[in-house]
Amino acid sequence: MSTRIRNAAKAVTSARVRAASRPRGLWVEVEPGFHVGNDRRQFLGSITGTPLEGFRAFGPQSDFLGQFDDLDVAKAAVATAASGAVAAPEAEPQLG
Repeated sequence: MSTRIRNAAKAVTSARVRAASRPRGLWVEVEPGFHVGNDRRQFLGSITGTPLEGFRAFGPQSDFLGQFDDLDVAKAAVATAASGAVAAPEAEPQLG
C-alpha cells in the first residue's frame, strides 16, 4: 500500500472517530424524552427515550436507526446517517 493511500485511510478513520465522539449539529429537547437535531443545512433526525428505557434514534427521513444506551452515541448515529443521506439527482426517463 502506498504511503499516500495509507495516510488517506488514516485521515478518514480519525474523522469517523471524531464524528462519533462529538455529535454534530444543534440538539434540542423539545419535550421530555424527545430530542431533535439540525445543523445549518439540514434536519439531522430525532431521538426518543430516557436513560432507563434507552434511546431510539431516527434519521432525517424518520427511518429507525437503532436503540442506544447512551444519548451521545444515539446523536452520533443520527448525525452519521444524516451525512450519508445526500439525495441523488433524479434522472430523466429515457424514451426508447
